[in-house]
Amino acid sequence: MATFFQQFITSLSVGGLYALLAVGYALIYSVFDFTNFAFGAVMMVSAFAGYFATEFGVGTLPAMLAAIAAGVLLSVVVELTAYRPMRKKNASRLFLMISAMGVNIFVTNLFLCLFGANLRTLPTGLSSNTIPLGSVQVGAIDLVALIVSLTALLILWGFLYKSRPGITVRASAIDMNTAGLMGINVNRVSLIVFVISGITAAIAGMFFGMKYTVYPAMGTISNKAFIASVIGGLGSLPGAVLGGFILGVLETLVSGYISATYRDFFSFLVMILVLMFMPNGLMGIGNQDKL
Repeated sequence: MATFFQQFITSLSVGGLYALLAVGYALIYSVFDFTNFAFGAVMMVSAFAGYFATEFGVGTLPAMLAAIAAGVLLSVVVELTAYRPMRKKNASRLFLMISAMGVNIFVTNLFLCLFGANLRTLPTGLSSNTIPLGSVQVGAIDLVALIVSLTALLILWGFLYKSRPGITVRASAIDMNTAGLMGINVNRVSLIVFVISGITAAIAGMFFGMKYTVYPAMGTISNKAFIASVIGGLGSLPGAVLGGFILGVLETLVSGYISATYRDFFSFLVMILVLMFMPNGLMGIGNQDKL
């Protein structure tokens, strides 16, 4: 029972990080109706920014702020240079997704050429520490990741539902064209959305780097967040959070009690089963069910 509890706490921390990434996917899909496959590159660049910040001798919190700054900057640059020109020309959403894939491949290979494929460890001082909870020892990084993820998700909920800019984002998610006709600055909304997604990607990237390692191809982890977003229902933020935690718990328990080899198999199997019986995901009802 103690082992299960320890595995469960770990799974919640992983699920919280998946939920952060999945929310970034869901938010952009809600407003623009396309999947931002450049999300993995933003996550990876943020983790590298945090790593290089620690190399200059700064602490974990300043390194996190550096990662967030890098994630926001790259996310906004991608929006302004890769997506906005295409949206102004009313390009197909398929072409936007192809552009996102291109950005992801370009940035990943650029960092591979510049820094090599070596694995780098973020020196946080937390990864080897444990905290006693009853009869089990839980990794400090797992608890911190869970707390920070839940806090970030709560702040995001408050922003979207309790602030004026958040209300404009939700209105744009319902109908972008109508929102523009009603006087909402659509370009401002797009910047808000990509800033938020940059922040969530940066936080997740830093904690994945702390828990595991930092390397150019680490952005592939974001594919799991896409699966979580699909399971929960693309365009539904509560669904993205639910899907993230479901996937985190599933993968951790499968790795702990069966084999890590079958982790991806079960993740994709659950996604297929959900789509077979609930094509819009667990919490998605239709195109109008957004945010």
